[in-house]
Order: sequence, then structure tokens, then C-alpha cells
Amino acid sequence: MNEYFNLFKNIAFFFATAMLVKYYLFLLLTPLYPMRESMRRIRLKKLRKIHGRAYLPLVSVIVPAWNERVGILKTIKSILRNSYKNIEIIVVNDGSTDDSDAVVKEFIRKNLENRHLDSTKVKYFYKENGGKGEALNFGIGKVSGEIIVTVDADSALERRAIANLVEYFEDDKIDAVVGNVRVAKNHSMVGYTQRLEYLFGFYFKRAHSVLGAEYIFGGACAAFRKATVFDRLGLFDTSNKTEDIEMSMRIRFNGLRSAYAENVICYTEGASTVVGLISQRLRWKKGRMDTFLKYRRMFFSTDWRNHNIFLAWFILPFSILAEIQLFFEPISITFLASYSFISGDYLSITLGALFVFVIYLVNAFFAHDGVSLRRILLFPFTWPLFYFLVWVEYLVLLKSFKMVLRGDDVEWQKWKRTGVTDTI
Repeated sequence: MNEYFNLFKNIAFFFATAMLVKYYLFLLLTPLYPMRESMRRIRLKKLRKIHGRAYLPLVSVIVPAWNERVGILKTIKSILRNSYKNIEIIVVNDGSTDDSDAVVKEFIRKNLENRHLDSTKVKYFYKENGGKGEALNFGIGKVSGEIIVTVDADSALERRAIANLVEYFEDDKIDAVVGNVRVAKNHSMVGYTQRLEYLFGFYFKRAHSVLGAEYIFGGACAAFRKATVFDRLGLFDTSNKTEDIEMSMRIRFNGLRSAYAENVICYTEGASTVVGLISQRLRWKKGRMDTFLKYRRMFFSTDWRNHNIFLAWFILPFSILAEIQLFFEPISITFLASYSFISGDYLSITLGALFVFVIYLVNAFFAHDGVSLRRILLFPFTWPLFYFLVWVEYLVLLKSFKMVLRGDDVEWQKWKRTGVTDTI
């Protein structure tokens, strides 16, 4: 029995050490992101002097929608309110069975009659249901813009989001950009957990950006240079239900460059129930497994002309290691809590909480939205929520393995919609 205990302890120690190395490295790198951004802006100023004109390309914003009656108008209005005006909006209704078709048509009709809307600004299409990937591909076939932005129909862009996005594409070496997605106000435990998760998760994208290793462009807010991405690499893979992750990996696999834009802010509606959260994460987990399997040659790749060394040898392998760790983590947490309660030795739990506190502290002082003492004060009450998320991810991991073995697939995520409310 003692041998099994020591084996389990050594496994837990290995995973804990590996994750500590990863996250402490990230914590060291994230404050460098603003310096990198300052250097980027200096380069842009030089480019503008060389070109002698402003870079104002037509931006095509594609909004795929399926049963999004509650939030789709907020999404469209947020895009129209953006400070960047050289845009067109392509709304693709993917066979919705609610009244979103009538809602969007009525909105367009009224605004055209009142001359609040240019007929070239919003193009609306209704098609038979085929999934989000097909809806996006349909929209790409209708665009006229040089830059294509995808925005989910349960999301809302901040006013300067598109203008800030365009600045990145002024550098012709950039082929794709992912924005800073935040979960809109949701006062449920599930909603608040997601707000924290997104807050810290997107903060760590700073480290990916510093290393030039950004590889996930979520569908809520992502942008692509049409000529180098879709014209060269093809459309979204409709056989993969996380078509955004597959496209992200395809872009990096083919040696194209991407960037994380912290000042491109998009608010999205998170799941409001545990069942909805599981449904969402199941789609993400299964799609990521399929994508990693498809692009497995990128792991530990020595093709350094096309593949970023940090992505191939550090970020991607650690993402697999994190999934393996997840398999043991709930057992480890249960074991650790039981051991601490029985023995009265709470050192391990204290060190774990201290590590999370350091993450809170760094994020509170270096985040894009300025110093947030409120975030630090809420730490004692909110950090246990991450352990709730661990159990959700664990359940999803087991379901994903089962789906892979059975050859099952997932559909558009489903949960009760309430629409995007005010910002955080």
C-alpha cells in the first residue's frame, strides 16, 4: 500500500512541478507584452511615413447565427457602433427555428426606412442548417473585404475594437489576429467562474504573444487576412465542430504569423448553467483532440522555418501534458484535502492557494484595464471556484474520450440564452 502511495505522490509531484514551471514562466513573460506592443506601434509609425497614407481597408464582419434571437441585434448594433466605418456586416442565419429571421429582417427594414443604415453595410442571408463551419464558409463567399472578422451572435464588440484590429494588419507579416474576449456580466456562480477563467486565460495569451506562439483564435472574436488565409489555405473545415481551433492550427502549421490583440475587446455570453457549461466545454475538448491529432506532426517539429520553436516544443506539448494532468487532478485534490483534514497538515493547500494568489496579484497590477485592488480583495472568496471548473473539465475529458472511441460528434452548443448584458 505504501508503494502505491509513493507512486501516486511522485506522479502528483511531477505534474505539479511541470505546471508551476509553465505558469511561473508565463508570469515572468506577461509584463513584457506592453513593451512588445510599444515596439509594434513604433514600427507602424515608420510604415505610415513610408506609405504616406492611412491604412483603411474594407473589413468584412461575418456573424454566424443559429437560434440567437435574444442576442443577435446587440451583436449587430455593437458592430455598427464601432468607430471604424469602412465595414460590411454579413449575417448568416444557419436555419434557425426561432424567430431570429423575422427579428433581423425587421431591424434592417426599419433602419433602411429611417436612413439610419446604408444598404451596403448589412447583408443578411438565411440558409438551411449545416453547422457553424458551413455558415462561416457561406459568409466568406459573400464578402468583399480584405480583412475578415468572425464574431459570434452572442457577443458584442467594444467601440474601438475594429479600429484597433486594423492596426495589426497594417503590418503585412500578420495573417491572423485574436481579440481579447471577456464574459459579460452574469451573477450566477457558473457565470462568475467563467469571467475569472477568461480574465486569467486571456491574460496568459500575453505570454503566447511574446513568444510568437499564439495558436487559438476563438470564433467569438478573430480576424484573418483573406488573401493569405482563406484564398491560400481554403475555407473552414466543416467536419471539425471546433472549426476555429482547426483553422488556427492550420494557419500556424503552414507557417503564417498571428498576434494577440489585447486592446481588441469583445464581450461574450457565457453558459449560465452547469449543463450548458459542460455542453460548451465538450465541444471545445472534442474539437481540440481532433485538431491535435490532425496536426500531430507539429509537436516537437524541427521545421523551424515554418513552425515556431516555442509553440512546437513548449506550448503544444504542455497543452497535452495539462490534459494528462487533468485526468489525475480531481483524485489528487480529493486525496490532498482528505490527507490535510486527517493529519492537520495544510501546507500543500496553503502553497496551492499562494500560487493562485500570485496569479491574481500579477494580473491585478499588470492587466490591460489598469490596477484592480478589487480583484485582489475578492481572492479569498473566488479562488475555490477554479476547483469547481476542474471537476467540469474532468467530466468533459471523460466524455470526450468516450466520443472519440465511439466516433461520435458534437453539434452547435446549446443553452438557455439571456443575451449579452452590460460589460464587466
